[in-house]
Amino acid sequence: MRLILSSLFFVLSTGFAQKIPLNYTSFEEIQSLPITFEQAEDIYDYVMFQGPVISIYDLLDIPGIQPSTIQLLKPLITLEKQTATKQTSRLQDSYRKVENWTSTEGANEGLIEVWLDRLAEPINVNKATYDDLMSLQNVSPVDAVAVLNRQKEGSINYPKALRGATNLSYWGYKNMMDFFTYGEEDLTKTSHFWYNATYKTVPSTTSFDEEVGTTTPLSGHPGNLQHKMSYTSGSFWKFGYAYHRQMGEQNRYVDFGPLNIPEGKYALTLRNLSLGKININRLIVGNFSATMGQGVVFESTDFFAPRRSGYGWSRRVVGVFPDLSQSFEYALRGVAVQASSGKLNAFGFVSMRPRDAVMNLDSTFSSLITLYPRTDIGFNGALLYPMMNQVNELTFGGNLRIMFTPGMILGFSSYESLYDRELSPQIARTVIETSAEGKYLTSIGNTADTEIEAMYASSAESPLWDDALAMRRVFGMDFTAVIKNLALQGEYGILDKDGIIGNFSTDPRALVFSAYLQFNSLNFLIVYRDYDLDYDNPYQRSFSNYQRYKGTIFEDTFYLEDPIYGFLYSAAAQPQSERGVYFSSRYQFHRQFVVSTDFDTWTRTADNARYYRSVVKLQFRPVFNYRFNIRQKWQMRAAYNEMDPSTFYSRETIIRAQLRLSRYDNLELLYVNSTVDFTNRRRLTIDPVTGRAPALVGSAGVGSEAIGFKVTHNFTDRLKIMSQAMIYNGFIWNFEDTDFRVFDSPTDALRWWVSIFSRLGDNWAVRVKWTVDTGLPVTNYAFAPENATAYVRENMDGLTGLSESSDIRIQVDYAF
Repeated sequence: MRLILSSLFFVLSTGFAQKIPLNYTSFEEIQSLPITFEQAEDIYDYVMFQGPVISIYDLLDIPGIQPSTIQLLKPLITLEKQTATKQTSRLQDSYRKVENWTSTEGANEGLIEVWLDRLAEPINVNKATYDDLMSLQNVSPVDAVAVLNRQKEGSINYPKALRGATNLSYWGYKNMMDFFTYGEEDLTKTSHFWYNATYKTVPSTTSFDEEVGTTTPLSGHPGNLQHKMSYTSGSFWKFGYAYHRQMGEQNRYVDFGPLNIPEGKYALTLRNLSLGKININRLIVGNFSATMGQGVVFESTDFFAPRRSGYGWSRRVVGVFPDLSQSFEYALRGVAVQASSGKLNAFGFVSMRPRDAVMNLDSTFSSLITLYPRTDIGFNGALLYPMMNQVNELTFGGNLRIMFTPGMILGFSSYESLYDRELSPQIARTVIETSAEGKYLTSIGNTADTEIEAMYASSAESPLWDDALAMRRVFGMDFTAVIKNLALQGEYGILDKDGIIGNFSTDPRALVFSAYLQFNSLNFLIVYRDYDLDYDNPYQRSFSNYQRYKGTIFEDTFYLEDPIYGFLYSAAAQPQSERGVYFSSRYQFHRQFVVSTDFDTWTRTADNARYYRSVVKLQFRPVFNYRFNIRQKWQMRAAYNEMDPSTFYSRETIIRAQLRLSRYDNLELLYVNSTVDFTNRRRLTIDPVTGRAPALVGSAGVGSEAIGFKVTHNFTDRLKIMSQAMIYNGFIWNFEDTDFRVFDSPTDALRWWVSIFSRLGDNWAVRVKWTVDTGLPVTNYAFAPENATAYVRENMDGLTGLSESSDIRIQVDYAF
């Protein structure tokens, strides 16, 4: 009776009072409602861990809440969601994109700040430029020109008007929707802040491709650590700072007056300034990135990405941008400016940075080198010649583009690097171990050593810098032509090897040409590349299948003075000198079927080795919730004749079955099977003692197999858990949450990981991932010659062991 009277009194006394917003109120306010303490606790827990409450009848899922309680609460509460600023609201609506972006590594990492800025402060689609559109993933030149032509037809005031643009694909439309507005409200005058901290005990991912994967660090302690923060104030300026410590590195500091501050990257950017008819798009002081054309002449990143065409997910955006990425060796620091006026768009930059380099005995240097981690301590102890910060590099360059009509662009590019040491490649003397020097250029397994021999050398002076002792200069020209639903692009680069401007007759060259044909459910892409062997441009990042120095003695680190010199290949960002044609297509020929094909055939310039690579992917969706994906790859290196020892043939099959449940939950089954066949070598297949086959060593092929399952469960919109378990044997690559991992085991192994992601309010997010990999014991055998006739295998004591490893990744994000 007392509860009924108090409830009646509460209703009468609050009849004209403000209702309680149940989805974001405090526990004390819920407790003030005419319910018991236990009911208040249950409702509060339900809202926090399973909310927001969409319908008041959702509360009936709580034990102890009766229909009579619902009727009592109806006039006292509201179910509105907490309002947020425009920027915060947009970030929340697209957080499934944001949580993946903040984990991005490799060649696309530098674009993360661009995408986050565009998401937080979208521009009016009627004012979008060609560069604005081309910076977005999966937006093709055809899509970009379609939007520009639609702007000419009249104002775009709602999404459907944009979707109706001629030649705009549905895929391109979907990927640009979140980055543009249609009204007159200007969100670029607001302020926002973004912060990311990541700690992990695994190497950074250099590419989301099985051809590259990760580098092998010297040490696993301390772990990889990064802090990145960016603050934007209005439409005119932003500031960013980043600190990166690779796995195995020690913390580095710089003197700043009386303080020692962590050595990092910073960038102050002034934006959207007008000087009469000239618009200053960006003026950057500090660290910045620069990209010209198709990457033949210049792109400043430390990371190599196979088959990077600039289409689809692998973006290449022309211009200069503030740089907070993990790139260090080829990072730029100085001043950069990008401006436009009418049909002209240009940018220029000047950078001065110390570079890590392989030093020679005579104080010259053989080559720049990217190290993981950056250290002067090799695998075998202290290096005889330190490599960190040994060469100062002054680099300046620029790009001029003329847009005659939307989609008709002609560009001119150039850059020059000056070094304060002479560039003199002395690989045999400095890098290769003395007893192995005879293997250089002669080993049958390293037929691409001619690419090392073609390294660029220079001894020169410059009136621009008194300390200059060497230089490197590259020129180029690029174009884009969009004709209806066809996009043609190309770039031509020349390395000025003789130092004579205007005489290019003997200079090495590089060429990339692509054609892209787009329909709504079908597209075709063809890329042709042809790089001279002597085109040794450290800033080249154009299309190729392999990175520079593959197939050289740099791969066989046991022939080197120290295995650390192996980073000349494994951490190389330059493409290999190749000549070939790549074809790609995606076709949705039925509502339930999508097929994608890749075919690449090329010749390695260094030794005329011929390669082929084909990938076919088929997705079948019998109903929306069920998806079956089959990926089949064939790859081979062709033989000159039947005695060629370096041929191989590989086949890989990956089958995924996915069940998509409600609230983004899903279950996935995975099966992998692959084989690699090598040329039979007589010395490995015929026993040298008896002359009989088979020998007990060597292998004419290897196989890999894996089976696993993955589960994703969203407890709420703000809390989810992901986990996968896999039994495998051999070489396997896999996507694990936001990581791309490559791993190998000679025996059966169990690999499992669990990842927990939680958004702590509207601004904070935390992700924790734990991985464990355990293999069966590995036992090595020795063949005793005295028992040759009996073929007895004798166990070698002490060489049986269990392979086990684990790692962790912790990530924290904050944004407002």
